[in-house]
Amino acid sequence: MPRINLKSTNRKVSMLATFLTILFGVIIFVIPSLLINIIPQSAIGNYFINQIYYVYSILPIILYIIITGFYYYSIKIDTYIIYVTSYRTISGLFMSKNYIEVPHDTLRQYSFFNRSFTLNKTLMLKVQDASGKIIIKRFNISFLSKSEELRISKVLEQIIAKNS
Repeated sequence: MPRINLKSTNRKVSMLATFLTILFGVIIFVIPSLLINIIPQSAIGNYFINQIYYVYSILPIILYIIITGFYYYSIKIDTYIIYVTSYRTISGLFMSKNYIEVPHDTLRQYSFFNRSFTLNKTLMLKVQDASGKIIIKRFNISFLSKSEELRISKVLEQIIAKNS
């Protein structure tokens, strides 16, 4: 089997999307709220008071984006080890990260599937431990392009073919 060296991550894209979402939330909600409370009788305050219903109509979209979240992922596959980690860009800093580090010979099956109404996909790995028990590990992945998915699938297929 040829030498395997795959590295895939979405660090820049997930951090940029998180930053833009926070910036959009501040511009849409915080600034108008402050202006309404600080200068309610001015033309600017009066304008925001009249337009506040439009601002609050965007609130469910922002909340949905925050709830579904953007996931930072890192996949590293070398000649011997498969290392996958995935966590939310903001809450992942405070919570434990979802990761796995296993040798190639334990991988039995993998699959990608789309999550409806989100930008996230899920990578599912079925791994067999030393006692023969199958462990299923799922990783949420945001902004995974089709070409990157094919690249990862090709390497994982090579590993599964070698294990069979």
